[in-house]
Amino acid sequence: MSDNKQTPRNAGVRQDRNSVAVNERAAFDNVGLTKRNADYMFRFNKALDKTKLSPEKKASAVQDMVTELVEGQKAGKTAKNLYGDVDARVKAVVDGPETATAVIGGPNYWPNMIYNALTFFMIFNLMFGIMYLFSPKLMTSSQPVGITAITVSAVVAGFILPIMPRLFDPKVKHKYNGWIRALFVLLGFIVWMILFYAAQLLPPVINPVLLPWPSIVLGVVSIALMFWIRRRYQIRGGFFG
Repeated sequence: MSDNKQTPRNAGVRQDRNSVAVNERAAFDNVGLTKRNADYMFRFNKALDKTKLSPEKKASAVQDMVTELVEGQKAGKTAKNLYGDVDARVKAVVDGPETATAVIGGPNYWPNMIYNALTFFMIFNLMFGIMYLFSPKLMTSSQPVGITAITVSAVVAGFILPIMPRLFDPKVKHKYNGWIRALFVLLGFIVWMILFYAAQLLPPVINPVLLPWPSIVLGVVSIALMFWIRRRYQIRGGFFG
């Protein structure tokens, strides 16, 4: 008897498509990416194929991201951390760099704010802790800085510093001219200093001076938190940058 079973129509086409998809996925597995990052790049590449971007620009965008990811993986970074969702990354690649006015703090403002605040908190605590450790008399002969004043100064610096570079970023469409923006920077530093000195005038019960070792411990803990934030979010500048 002859076999009456028939091959389903378009089965060969489906097999070819599956084979192509497997090969595209394997291509990202063989360039040094983790499984998660390779999957991200595979989905990004498929989404980018649906856009009107030229083949040359598509290839360049994919290659740049792969290179950055391979390097970023050494610090524990993932594609999701660096680029966000696939759709958002595709939009950023297709639309190009930001050219219009956006939120004044820019992307990742709050992680940058916390990172900068921890930076100053770390610097002041380590500086004063080590200084008082080797010169204890300074705690009585000078006017030592209290922990409240240090904290206020660090928090204000955290709020202000991420905004400063953005005020002069040529990729952002600015509402005010350079002189006005420079004035904003000057006013920011004045407010910073006023709040610091005001906090320093608080009574010792509100603004206590820490002993050397507690200050040093706080500084070391701040460094650990800074490293964690750098790895968790896309922070490229700042201390340890």
